[in-house]
Amino acid sequence: MAGNEKESYLALIAAADPEIRTLLDQGFEFVTNAFKASKAPAGMKGKTDQDYMQRLQRQGYRVAISAAYDGEGHIHPSLSAIWRKKR
Repeated sequence: MAGNEKESYLALIAAADPEIRTLLDQGFEFVTNAFKASKAPAGMKGKTDQDYMQRLQRQGYRVAISAAYDGEGHIHPSLSAIWRKKR
């Protein structure tokens, strides 16, 4: 995502979800959306939310997982949003 596009997306989802507003207020940075481990399509080789969480924790980040939204503010029940913050 380009800078302005990412900022617009974060403003949209923060307005829709108080948990996300709190994460942003606490200094968390949005990383990506990823499939929930239990919702990943069969045979998918991409990383799940748990894979991202473990990798970021090994890199020294505090990690949070929240609901994931598309660019129009609609929730994606099979995805999680991954957030990180330096310890």
